[in-house]
Amino acid sequence: MTRALLACLFLLPGAIAVAAEIELLNAERHGKVLQIDSVLVIHAPRALVFAALSDYDNFSKLSDRYKQSRFIEPAEDGTRRIYTEVEGCVWFFCRTVERYARLELMPDEKIIATVEPEQSDLVSGREQWLLEDVSGGTRVSYTHTMQPDFWIPPLLGVWAIRKALENDALSAAKRIEALALGQDSVPDDQVKAEQ
Repeated sequence: MTRALLACLFLLPGAIAVAAEIELLNAERHGKVLQIDSVLVIHAPRALVFAALSDYDNFSKLSDRYKQSRFIEPAEDGTRRIYTEVEGCVWFFCRTVERYARLELMPDEKIIATVEPEQSDLVSGREQWLLEDVSGGTRVSYTHTMQPDFWIPPLLGVWAIRKALENDALSAAKRIEALALGQDSVPDDQVKAEQ
């Protein structure tokens, strides 16, 4: 469930210096609903960041937790649709979450993915990315609100999600920037060396 992500300076293959920053990273629970918020600064032009975040055929490259991601047949009204499969573990409890969602794109500004609960492992869910220009790059404000259709331990679940976000943020940030800047991906050993 990690998607929103970033921090630190590193070198990509080809000697391109890249930096990503996390301004906010938070996970909370409101009853059965989980909410994840982050604000990231990615040092790449907004149009390229938008292209990387809206390419669901390659979205699984952003995090090792994504086992699959792809565009699927559009809705009857022509709205784009996506499929993602995410794997997460809380200690010994592991779960694969399948999600079908409708995708709204406002080029270079906003991405919204709204869960189709009848086919997903979520009762409800909505992800939103807002992109804006900042000096030297793009600020990405991300909000993900979801209600799983399975049990998550009340206190442990939020703590585990927050820890997973912290652990995966740097890796995902580097991958977003790499894809935005035209690199296929960041080698895992490079990500680990920077952590």
